[in-house]
Formats: sequence, structure tokens, C-alpha cells
Amino acid sequence: VAPASAGTCWFQNYSGSLSPTYCSTYVRTNANGHRVIDVVDHEGTEMTMVFWTDSSVEILYTNGHYNGNRVVATWYYDDDGDRRIYIGDFEMSLRVS
Repeated sequence: VAPASAGTCWFQNYSGSLSPTYCSTYVRTNANGHRVIDVVDHEGTEMTMVFWTDSSVEILYTNGHYNGNRVVATWYYDDDGDRRIYIGDFEMSLRVS
């Protein structure tokens, strides 16, 4: 059973397809007035995402192997209404309720 605050994420696996997993998501407004999504993935990596209307997303890693790294990726809503994110050749999807 997923925790009450759990969202569903899909991460690219080694075969090139997406594997579903639970992740914690928290939507908030940051100090600049932007709506951001804090995510903790299935491995405990924490990241903050800001989705922009120009189809870009800024991802700031706040712990783990990529701690302190900022990445700009692209995104769109897929047919299920989930946010599909492309970081170079890596792909993930995020459902936020």
C-alpha cells in the first residue's frame, strides 16, 4: 500500500521502457511565487521541479548523487494527463494529484 502522500512515477529502465514506482510528491509555492513540485523518488533522491509554459522544466537535485545539480529538461502532458519529462536520453513520467 502506498503512503497517503505518494504519487506515481515512471522511470526509464535498462530496457528503454518506463517502469512504474511510487514516489512522494508535494506541491507548493516557492518564495518567488512559482508553483513547484518536490519529489522523492523510489531511491530516496530528492528534487524540486518547476514546470514552465514553454515546455521546459527546471530540476534541482537537493540530495543524493546529483545533489546541487540543476538540469533544464523538456516536458509535456501525455494522454493520461501525466507530466512526461525528457532529460537528454533519459525519460520519466510524474503523476501529481
